[in-house]
Amino acid sequence: MPIITVTVLQYRPGARLRAFANMGRVMMKPFVAEGLTFHKLLGSGHNLGLMPNFSTYVFLGVWDTETQAEQFLASAQFEILTQGTDDVSTLYLEPYQAHGSWDGVNPFSVSSDQSRRGTAAVSSNGSTSRKPSGSLVAVLTRATIRPGALFEFWRNVPAVRQKMADHKDNLLFAIGVGEKPVVQQCTISVWRSSEAINQFAYRQSGHKEVVRESRTRHWFNEDLFARFRVRKVSGSMGLYLNGISPETAKHET
Repeated sequence: MPIITVTVLQYRPGARLRAFANMGRVMMKPFVAEGLTFHKLLGSGHNLGLMPNFSTYVFLGVWDTETQAEQFLASAQFEILTQGTDDVSTLYLEPYQAHGSWDGVNPFSVSSDQSRRGTAAVSSNGSTSRKPSGSLVAVLTRATIRPGALFEFWRNVPAVRQKMADHKDNLLFAIGVGEKPVVQQCTISVWRSSEAINQFAYRQSGHKEVVRESRTRHWFNEDLFARFRVRKVSGSMGLYLNGISPETAKHET
């Protein structure tokens, strides 16, 4: 069963130039570690938008086991990315639904072992997925946008962002990231339940129309959609997911 880690790295002002340079370093010399089958270092945008946020980056890794992930994230090799950070938080995720591709592969493909967990559901494209029971759910969407569709895509982002804000009681965390500015975009979010996601994605007016338009007008050269069960969280993100701000926690300790 693959384990996915999403590590959010927040940098101090004096370390942000080095953090930006890490994007090139990792692209030119990818990490090599036991059990690491796929990884990306992603820059972020303010409020899910086009304006770069040079204080925050995300390292996404796909692992054979959770132990291998933990060992790497505590290693000297990974310390290259953590130098100059104010906070490092990691989501540990287990995929239960994934379709599409990222660089020509689906790094989150669901195994037969996972297909025996929970209750089976059949998606509109016929693929089998699993619904988690009683756990937080993370969602990842990623796309390479066709040059001719860039205006349409970004024109619709503010409306989708507002729809997400309308679900703030169920949306616990969201970040917009990407490999290449403007054309390669990824959104990672954490929700209270799969029912909350379905309400936003498929039953609420506004977002579902954008999804339909992206398909009919062929906005993407490549896209991927995946859902995950949240296994555990480390760092201050765990406080946010429990409805506690790190500032509040400091006053209470």
